[in-house]
Amino acid sequence: MKLIKIKIRRFKELVTGILMRSGAKWSLIRLNAVDYVLDGFQFTNKEYIACESEIKEDTILHRILSIKNKKDNISPIKDTNILDDNNLLYSSLKRDEMLVAVCLHREDVLYVGKIKDIGEKSFILKLYNTDLQNCGAMKIDFVKVRYIQIHTDYLDSLCLLLDS
Repeated sequence: MKLIKIKIRRFKELVTGILMRSGAKWSLIRLNAVDYVLDGFQFTNKEYIACESEIKEDTILHRILSIKNKKDNISPIKDTNILDDNNLLYSSLKRDEMLVAVCLHREDVLYVGKIKDIGEKSFILKLYNTDLQNCGAMKIDFVKVRYIQIHTDYLDSLCLLLDS
């Protein structure tokens, strides 16, 4: 298991998590939101990773998260090729009708929704607000996406209502 901290260009906060897999375009991280909490997954656009550092194995954080990760042993992706290609990643999220949180240029803004259409260099995200009301749609260029989160407690909680 590789526990890492990454710095996303122009963002203040570091992202901590377990590196699940890495491809040509995307890294998949199991998020360590706070303390010893594993909360969802993040596809991080490698174009925006300023630096990455590994957390030493002898730290208590590494030891606890290693045990928790082995116990859960989950991965949100079956096809590792999606980390090499934008269209494959977005097509997979669309096919699975995944509720996603997309981060662009501001770390304090996440766009929550489902991918509805995919073009050659962009996709359409059907947006939801915090009350799960449809807020229209937004065209997002692939190159502007810094990261995409899935299966966080927040998103899974919203799915409870969406799926009912």
